[in-house]
Amino acid sequence: MNPSTFRHHSLGLKSILIVANNEWRAFTTNKGVLVSMLMQPVMMYGLLVLALSTNISSVKYAGHVIPYNQYALVGILAFFMTTQMSQAMYRATVDKQYGLLAIKFLNGVQPWQYLCGMSLFPSLGFIFQSIILFILGILSSGIYNVVYYFIALVFALIILEFWSSLGILISTKISSYQKRDLIITLVFIPVSYAAPTLYVLPHHAPLLLKMLTSINPLTYQLNAIRSIAYGNFNITIIGIGVLITIVMIVATQIILNRMQLTLSER
Repeated sequence: MNPSTFRHHSLGLKSILIVANNEWRAFTTNKGVLVSMLMQPVMMYGLLVLALSTNISSVKYAGHVIPYNQYALVGILAFFMTTQMSQAMYRATVDKQYGLLAIKFLNGVQPWQYLCGMSLFPSLGFIFQSIILFILGILSSGIYNVVYYFIALVFALIILEFWSSLGILISTKISSYQKRDLIITLVFIPVSYAAPTLYVLPHHAPLLLKMLTSINPLTYQLNAIRSIAYGNFNITIIGIGVLITIVMIVATQIILNRMQLTLSER
């Protein structure tokens, strides 16, 4: 089936609600994913960061001297954006593998509407984890400023569209969960740990680490989120984070608009 002739039909904004409603149902019924999302903040912040903070009292960042747990908490917040990429990949892979993507496009869902609707699942997961992280931060004095934290959270939801779109984009090239898991291992882990989420990149850092950090989009997004979370509000840094997101959304929309769709995959 070649659905290209149907791609000019649109249900309008109603199609976003239809796709989003499916994602809402998938999110609320997947108890295993919710438990996993609950445990990630507990393990990463409640165990790892608080343990490290007993040896690392504070760090210097952008003219601030910040307690380590406050610095790392924002890093973990950004880290959760990348983990939600796997959820977007999972949901988009289901659509592609069972022909649901072709059916949605056939019935008037445009690529940009599909991206908007599909972003609900990772957005809900990110909000859920951010709330758990906030509670842990409050209990351990890990929040630099409550108001700035929630402003940074809103901004991070915008940046999250980069990772949701990237996950959907990658899913257009894979046809099985085994390939998805392999890509997550090869892409997600290096990207997540090659950005200064839990450490401050020193000037004397190894050249390889500096190179990986400089080409890592999470580095620039993390700098933008920290700029807000610590009250700096550097417009240039924030603008770079938004620009990267817009480029990824546009690229994914173009690929979705041109990809060949079928009602089944073998």
